Amino acid sequence: MRRRLVAGAVLGVLSQLCSVALLLTAAWLIVRAAEHPPVLYLMVAIVSVRFFGLGRATFRYAERLLTHDAALTAMTEQRVGAYHQLARVAPIGLPRQRRGDVVSRVVADVDAAQDGLLRIRLPWIYASASAACTIVLLALIEPVSGLLLALHVAACALFVRCVVSGATRRNGATTAELQGTLSADVSLVALSARDLVAYGAAGDFRRTIGATIDKLGARQRSRTWVGGLGSAFVLASTGVTIALLAARASDIPAVLVGVVLLAPVALLEPLQSLADAERLRPDVDSARRRLDDLSLTPTPVAEPATARPLPAQSTLVVDELSIGWDHTISRDISFVLDRGSVVGVSGPSGVGKSTLALTLLKLVEPRAGRVTLGGTDFCDLDGADIRTRVAASSQDDVLFDTTIRENLRIACPTASDDTMHAALGRAGMGSFVYQLPLGLETPIGEHGALLSGGERQRLSLARLIMSGRDVLIFDEPTEHLDEPTAVALMDDIVAVARDHAVLVISHSPYVLARCDRVVALHDDARPDHVGARQVKGFSSPAASA
Repeated sequence: MRRRLVAGAVLGVLSQLCSVALLLTAAWLIVRAAEHPPVLYLMVAIVSVRFFGLGRATFRYAERLLTHDAALTAMTEQRVGAYHQLARVAPIGLPRQRRGDVVSRVVADVDAAQDGLLRIRLPWIYASASAACTIVLLALIEPVSGLLLALHVAACALFVRCVVSGATRRNGATTAELQGTLSADVSLVALSARDLVAYGAAGDFRRTIGATIDKLGARQRSRTWVGGLGSAFVLASTGVTIALLAARASDIPAVLVGVVLLAPVALLEPLQSLADAERLRPDVDSARRRLDDLSLTPTPVAEPATARPLPAQSTLVVDELSIGWDHTISRDISFVLDRGSVVGVSGPSGVGKSTLALTLLKLVEPRAGRVTLGGTDFCDLDGADIRTRVAASSQDDVLFDTTIRENLRIACPTASDDTMHAALGRAGMGSFVYQLPLGLETPIGEHGALLSGGERQRLSLARLIMSGRDVLIFDEPTEHLDEPTAVALMDDIVAVARDHAVLVISHSPYVLARCDRVVALHDDARPDHVGARQVKGFSSPAASA
């Protein structure tokens, strides 16, 4: 990529030099032809004009191919890197990041960051090279003219670098920040539209989004105005320089007057590109800072310097575990989860049941205690390796707006149709899919909107089964389901436990009654807290008390 970028930059410089040479050679040719010399005296200039005209287009085309290829390659690598950073810090590392803003960082900010190469760095390289060559040429013709052109170039470069860029920076929030806010607001409204309409709050959010759009529009108009100011300065400076050079025309050979006077015009395009570049610089810098903030976010869960290999067994042992994000919310959690067993976890809302699931996936650091997988401490295992043995399904599992097949392939991209039907059958959804006209190709709508609540849960269960994990964690699997559907779903979960170790997090008495044993969590902040405890033979809420 670096070689392509260097080659593209060289071709870009050649294209810009051809553009300058084309204008200056044409100027010499016109003035010399006015003297009516023999036509052979003009043949070199005529051929040069043709060469520079063809060379400009050819070099520019090749330059665009190489530089854009390098930039797109770098953008792809940076976007993949951003995804890796999100995977590294999620979910505990992004507690204050809004969903739409995170998407904006991965998409819009990566795109904007690449403008730093194509629309800022390269224009400065092209302008510097073409200006240096033109100044040297004029200095050889007439030193004072070269000095005047050098002062013109320096004044334009200083103005656009300090004034244009500085005025854009002083204009308040950058486009990247406002786009992130707008993306977050729009995402929130799109996901919560029904509730906002139901509670009459749609107007408030519409005004909020409108205000953000107005700020973004004002920012873009101001940035365009500042860029126009830079272009106007370049034009004005070019006119003044031409006038000064014209005043010295008597000191310049007559045949070269056209070359000297048109030299500032030849540099007009590269110098104006600097004004466009500098009005973008603050937004590019802001986009890079936002991406750097993501990469500098500390890893929420420590990984071992040298991870041990996964053990052959997948028995999960939790010993005196304390859990929480920034403070302990539950402690003294102990249980053993092995193949064929169903362990339930109960407790009031906010006691840390979902946090326990994230801790067992090594997505949240334990506050104290110990968790082992097959006798090996979690601290000695890589989190990604642990998640090849442990998987979880929650009540709000993401179902994508595509087909049943594609939603299942997330768990196993190479799975065959027979494997998918087998998993659906074990999840109690086999006959339902067989009866569908399109079968596995049936679209399910956004968030599974075309499925019932029970069907969505069963599809999540089938996906979890297809993942091939040994330890399966279900977080409130029967939430929002009617009793017959919940009973049937729980029957399927218990049946799955014959080949897996199953942990079920629920507050439903019926669900917990189907578990082999139940661990009750209590709020660590309560004065009567005595820690988590195991309740055997749980059958009703009174039993856990």
